[in-house]
Order: sequence, then C-alpha cells, then structure tokens
Amino acid sequence: MMEICEVRTKKEKKSFLRFVYDLYQNDPNFCDMNLTFVKIFLYKQDEFARRCKVLPIQMKEKGEIKLECLYVIDDTKEIKLSFLEFVPHAREYLEALLEYTKKLLRKYGKEKAIVGINGQISYGLGILTADYNREFEFNANYHKEYYTKEADEVFPVVKRAFSYQYDAEHSLSQISQTMLRQVRKEYKFRYLSLLHFKRDMLLFGELCHASLKNTPYYAEKKPYEMYELMNKMRFLVRREDIIFAMKDGKEIGFIYTHPDYAELFGKPRLNYVTFFLRFLRMRPKKVIYNVIGVLPEHQSSGVAVALIERSIQIRKKDFPGGVSSFILEDNLPSTRLCRKLSTGINKEFHLYEIGMDD
Repeated sequence: MMEICEVRTKKEKKSFLRFVYDLYQNDPNFCDMNLTFVKIFLYKQDEFARRCKVLPIQMKEKGEIKLECLYVIDDTKEIKLSFLEFVPHAREYLEALLEYTKKLLRKYGKEKAIVGINGQISYGLGILTADYNREFEFNANYHKEYYTKEADEVFPVVKRAFSYQYDAEHSLSQISQTMLRQVRKEYKFRYLSLLHFKRDMLLFGELCHASLKNTPYYAEKKPYEMYELMNKMRFLVRREDIIFAMKDGKEIGFIYTHPDYAELFGKPRLNYVTFFLRFLRMRPKKVIYNVIGVLPEHQSSGVAVALIERSIQIRKKDFPGGVSSFILEDNLPSTRLCRKLSTGINKEFHLYEIGMDD
C-alpha cells in the first residue's frame, strides 16, 4: 500500500539524501552538487530557507521509497515543488503527487504549484530532458533520462526552458558596433570590487530583485540572502565575474558570469578538498553566462547587449566558448537575444504547473 510520509527526523532526512545516491548509482555524469541546495532547505541552513515553509515528503510502497520531493512555500502565489526524484515506471506515484499537491494548494491558499524549481530560481530551474548533451554543468540540473518522459504524461501544463551554446567570436560578430558606441556614450561599466565584496553583493541582490521581479516563477531573495549565497563561493569569485552598468554614477544593471567549475568536480561526490586542489592548478574550458539584469527603465537601451559584449571581451582569451543558464521559452526578449548570439541549443529543461482544478 502506498503511503505519503513527511520527512522530519534526522534519520528520515538522511534517507532523503541516500535515496538520491542510490538512484544515480553508477551514473558516470552524476555529481551531487545539487544536494548542497537540498541540504540548505532540508536543514534550513540560510535565511531564505528559514523564512519559508519547507515540507519534504517521501512516497513509500511496502516501506521502500519510490518518490520524494521537497515543497517550498514562500510569500508568492506559487508553491515550488522542488528536487523531485523517483524510480522508473512511477506513473501512479506521480498521479498521487498531483493530488497531494492540489490539497496543499487548498491548504495554503496558493494559486498553483511549479514543478522543477530548486526552491528559488537562484538554485536552479527545470528538469533535464534526455534529448541533449548529458554532460554535468555547474548551475544546471541533472536528472535521469526517463523523468520528463513520465512527468510529461501526468502533469497538466508543460513549460520549456533552454540553455544555449556560445562561441565568443560568433557572438561578437552579431553585435552592432554602432549600437555599442551609442550605449558607451550614456553608460559606464565597472567590475565587482573584491575589496568591498559585501557592499557589492548587497547591491547585486538589490538589482536582481529590481530587474527580475516580474520574471515568471521569481521569488525575492533579499539583498543579505543573496550575499549569504554568494559568500559561500567567495574563494571562487573574480572581479570580472560581475560587471555593473552605471548611469550618472549609479548602478542600473549587471551581468554575472563564471567558469564552469563542474569541469573540476570529482564524480559522483563533490569533494571540496579535491576541487580546491584542482582549482589551484587547472582552469575550466568554458564560461557560464548565468544571469543579466537591467532596471526596467533602461531595458530598451541596448545596455544588456553591451554588458554581454564587455564580458565576452574580457573572457574570450581564456574561455573561447560557453553556455547560458536556463532561459524560459516564453521569455521572448531573452530568447530572441540568445538565439541571435548563440550557436544553438545546449540543453532543454521542462517545468510543470499544477492548479487546484487540474
């Protein structure tokens, strides 16, 4: 008989993590980086997680775990159904999850649930399909090949997101020099100050919220919460990772990029000692274009493209190629820009929406 169990005790939380390792056993591409984010919510390790209602559950059949996920309930109108993992041929468990989720929507008075966000979009978005490059990448979700095939058949509304491949010289050739000259007359640019790291991270958090707050599925990370997240990676951060655009001496936009540190990870476990030693003597071969944000009143100015151009110029010697993070298909301005500057799709991800009436 199937049962749905809330995960509460230390023993149950360990079994939640162990299920993932057992599921991906012998998978050569799996790395447990995202379990770092699972632990943040499971053990409420940061301010954002502590101000959310976090509900981890497991579905069991005769005492054996068949499916697990973690609900994050914040102050938005949406519940985030996060870190979904399940065994093959799980249709009955996914259907039970659908019904259980609708009960939670009624209980907490939310409009819908989003399947595939890792609690907050800063931690990752989407369930990887089986149709593209399977190589594990930093800041990109990794899943079993059957996940989207089975989930597509059960969950009512399917949304797609893509990451894109980039070649530095190709991207630069697509950018109008006339437009760049005009933008540079009005805007100045500066790099992240490592000396004033906390100040710039708080500013980064403010700009993220102000520029991205209307993005679908967005939930606010307060400036200190963004600093808290970035401070955990402080030893990795370089000044060129964040470039700010400025107008009249005030920051109005940014681009955040970073090397693909997953190239230095051991498999399947993220060993920080090994990673740091590799980091000292090796460098990744590609860069990840993580996020761009521009305040609404400056979004038609071309400054976003100028930020991309500035980032590519400073990185192209060390990183001639790269990939973007996830871009929602119905985010039309970003999708058009990515299609213009990229050489093609890198990976596809699916998300799902569940409403009370579905």
